[in-house]
Amino acid sequence: MPNPYHFRARIDRLWRRSEAHNPGYIRLKALNTILREIFAPTERARLNHEMYFATDPYDVARHQLRDLYDRADLFPSPPAERGEMPKAEGGSPQGEESPEEDDDPL
Repeated sequence: MPNPYHFRARIDRLWRRSEAHNPGYIRLKALNTILREIFAPTERARLNHEMYFATDPYDVARHQLRDLYDRADLFPSPPAERGEMPKAEGGSPQGEESPEEDDDPL
C-alpha cells in the first residue's frame, strides 16, 4: 500500500503546478492528473481520495521535517556550526603561528 504522506506530497506538488504562474498546458495537465487520481468515479479514485484526506496537516509537516532531519547527514554544516575555527590563508587557524615562521629572520 502506498504511503499516504508521499501521496499527499505528490498531489500537493501537482496543485502547485496548476497555479497561474505556469503555462496553460502545464496547468491543464496537472489539474487533469488530480481529477483522474482523486475525483474520477472509480474505485481507485475513491481509495486515493480517502488516503489523501486521511493525513492530518500537522502530521504531514512533521513527516516533512523528519525527512529533512534524516537527510541532514547528506549536507555538511558550515565550520562555525560544527565548532571548528575558520582557517587563515596560510592554512593554520587564526591566532596560531606555524612552526616554519620564526621571529628571527636570520
